[in-house]
Formats: sequence, structure tokens, C-alpha cells
Amino acid sequence: MRAHRGYNMTSKLISCELLGQLPRLAAEHWGSRKALIFKDKVWTYQEFEAEVQALSRALAGEGVWAGDRAALWLPNCPELQFLLFAITRIGAIAVPLNTRYKSMDLTYALNRSGCVMLISCTRAGPVDLDAILLGALGESTEPGPGMPAFGAVPSLETVVMIGDSAIPGCLPWPVFRDGGQVAADRPMSPPIRPSDIALMLFTSGTTGRPKGVLLSHAGLRLCRDRARIMGLSERDIQLTYLPLFHIYAFGYSVLMSFMCGAMQVLMEVFNGEQALRLIHEHRVSVIHGFEAHFSDLLAAKRKLSLDVSSLRFASFATGAESVRELAERVQTELCETASSYGLTETWGGITISPPGTTLSQRCEASGLPQPGIEIRIVDAESGRVLPADTIGEIQVRTYARLLAYHEDPEATAAALDGDGWFRTGDAGLLRDDGYLRCLARYKDMLKVGGENVAPAEIEGLLCGIPGVRAAAVVGQQNDRLQEVPVAFVVIEPGHHPYESEIIEFFRGKTANFKIPARIIF
Repeated sequence: MRAHRGYNMTSKLISCELLGQLPRLAAEHWGSRKALIFKDKVWTYQEFEAEVQALSRALAGEGVWAGDRAALWLPNCPELQFLLFAITRIGAIAVPLNTRYKSMDLTYALNRSGCVMLISCTRAGPVDLDAILLGALGESTEPGPGMPAFGAVPSLETVVMIGDSAIPGCLPWPVFRDGGQVAADRPMSPPIRPSDIALMLFTSGTTGRPKGVLLSHAGLRLCRDRARIMGLSERDIQLTYLPLFHIYAFGYSVLMSFMCGAMQVLMEVFNGEQALRLIHEHRVSVIHGFEAHFSDLLAAKRKLSLDVSSLRFASFATGAESVRELAERVQTELCETASSYGLTETWGGITISPPGTTLSQRCEASGLPQPGIEIRIVDAESGRVLPADTIGEIQVRTYARLLAYHEDPEATAAALDGDGWFRTGDAGLLRDDGYLRCLARYKDMLKVGGENVAPAEIEGLLCGIPGVRAAAVVGQQNDRLQEVPVAFVVIEPGHHPYESEIIEFFRGKTANFKIPARIIF
């Protein structure tokens, strides 16, 4: 495959087929190089590998075997990174859970996944995780033959807690961890194949209850290709503030750092001003995020007089019109960005814009497909593949896609066709230059006289009108056109535009069928 301009083909990257192998290989290659900084603590690659090895033994010592599921309900912390590798090293399945879950969410996820072990902590910032967990587990009993230890989660056998916990019968973290130090001769696991399940991550539940996405080890290739395209090297320092229970943070910040020998600076939770201080202090060169992260970073930069010139590259999920203006500001005020698109079901990002691409490709599009990734745009009703610059459903065929939704054959069959194409449920188009542009969730699209219209595109134009603070576009039933766009707008104090003035603003700028039929202030 011809290399795109900006591909760094000379960076030294390590390669492996199994997640659990990566820290060991990284320790062999990068040795005493700093791997991770969290608050005032530092781990070299050798020290990181030692933690992973100890926890692998600790897990096996507690009876976690290949194929078992182990839940991790932890905020960003070094232990979460150690455990993600340790669990997969012994052939078990890591199930990282969202720390925003409340008791009902947690009970559902634990039962749905069938986890035999849960590792958590008592607090996540101001949030009392211990109290939430008490409510999720139900009444605790003395386990006996055929008797569950926790009434609301029958499969759960062991709960390990970091901190002083009120969970009856829980295993304190030091006791659990130290058990791995003395079990040096314990057999770790049977042979593990790259096609085996490594991770179960829950979707956000936009179409009902969250689904457990089963991922194999195949995403390692995806991460390595991305690290090569971004030109990552041992000189880079990544700031990890995205939540590690999502594939975005694990795939971009963690795995790519290990592959190139970069250093991570880990934050427990994102805060724009704190992030900017860490960028200044540690000379961070690579960051990742969504609109909210970059908006907060720019606001912090205006407030704080700090040197962030070390930043050289960032990944940014662009494509929607509402993000374009912010993305353009990031290029001049922070650093160049790589546009990207991905989902949990595709092992995270599957597109990227290489360094040195045009402003439009970085800010208005969502990246080029990575090597080995196929993307097409399909009419969701007829299944017809659509030509360039035509809006339809984004479908993806990739070696790293989900294996299945856990114990949900109907959802799996609905998402995957017989040829391996994954129906993303997102609306977008492929531009003439080959770049994908993701516009919105497909169910949010409007159908105006047979034309697909993304509300986000109209909202972006509305927010560019002087005096418009915010806008939301919905569809209104129409006898002739099926539906037409209607805009709700919030006006800044001191501005008094007429409905006709706002509608006139659209003329000549976009197709007539995208112009709001009504403006509601």
C-alpha cells in the first residue's frame, strides 16, 4: 500500500498478537525507560511488567481461569492498567465498567457479563463507590455449596477492594496483590489464541439496555498501524485523561505508548486546567479527545499563562459541522489534529488523517480508513451502496470488529451481515478524496423529500449566526416531503433577529431542503 504523506515508516515499534504479552515485550525493549507517571509515582517499563506478572498470579491464585470474566469498576489509576493486561495474560476476559454507573446499572452489567470476580475501590473522587456497590450486590451470605456469596449477583465469587470497604467478605487489595508474589510457580493459563475473547465492553445503551461487546486481541494490529501513521516514538509523552473503561483511552493512550516506548502521564479524571498544567510540566506531546476536552483545554489556555508548545499531535473525532470551528481553532492554538472515527464494536478508531493533511481533511472529515479497513455508505432501507458525497449509513468491514454481542444472537445478527459488514447505525458520507465524514446517529437523521439531512449540520450553521447561542433541529411531519426541519434557537441577550432573517441566512449556503421551515425562539 502506498504510504500517505506524513506516514512515519521509520519509528521503532514492537509487535505482538496477545494483549497480555505487550508489557513483557515492552519491558524487554524499553527496560528502565519511564512508562507511567501518576501523581508523584513513577513506573518504568520493567516495574510495570513486574506488577502485571504479580497480578496475573494473584488472579490465578483466586481461581480465575481462562474464559472467566473479571469486572473492573475503577476510575483511572495504575491498578486498572495493570489489571487489564494481567487478566488477558491468563486468558480471562477483562470487563471494565463505567464508574458513572449507579446500583441498578452495576447489577445489570455484572449479571449480564457473568463475572466471577469484581475489583473496585471505595471512592472515585467525591463519589462513594462503596455505597453504590453495596446496593448493587444485594444481601451478602456465607457462601456454601451452590449458594451465592452475593444475592443480587449469583455468579460473583470474589470482590477485591482498594481502600477500607464495608463490603462483607471482600478481599483487601494488599492481601490480593501479595498473594501473587508468593505464587511464583503456579501455572498461568492454557495456550491463548489471538482470536480468543480478551475484552467485554458495554455500549452506552443508546438503543436500549447496554450490550456486552466481545473483542478479541485483533485490535493490537489496529493500534500498531495507528501509532505508525501518527509517527509515535519513544520521545513522545501522552497525557491519559480519557476514561480507561472505554476502548478509546485503552487503544490510543495505553497500547500505542507501549508499542513505541512513549511515556504516559495519567489523570484520574479530566480537568482542563489540570491537564494544561500537566502538559506544561511534563512536556506532553500527544493528547486525544472529543469536543468537550478540546473546548475546556482552549478555555484553560486563555486563563493560564503556560507553555504548551511541546504538543505536536492530537486525535479528534471530527466530521459533524458543529465541531468544525472548534477543530480549526485547535490547529492554531494547540496543535495539529488527526481526524478519526470509531466505535467500541470496531476496537476503537478505524480511520485517521495522517500528519500534514489539509485543514479540511483534519477539521471537516473523519479520517481515511486504516490499512485493512473497508468502509461503505449504504441506503439503510434498500441496502444499495451509495456513491461519493451521498449520505447514508456507515458500514464497516474490519479484521478487528466485535466477535459478537455477549449472549445476544439477535442483536449480533442485526448488526452483522453475511459478508462481515458491520452496520454502525451512524450516518455519514465518503468524500471524493476518500475521507469518511460521520455526521450523526442514523436514527437522528431527517428524511426530507427522500433526502437524508443531518440535524447537526443545520445546527452548526445556526450557531454561526451572530446572536445565536444554541440550536436544536428536529423533524416536523409534512404531507408532501414526509418531514421538514424545524429549528429551536436560544438567542444571546441584546439580539433580536426575526425568523425571516435567520431563514434568509441559509439561502445560497446550503440546499433548500436543509433550510428550516420554522424557527422557534
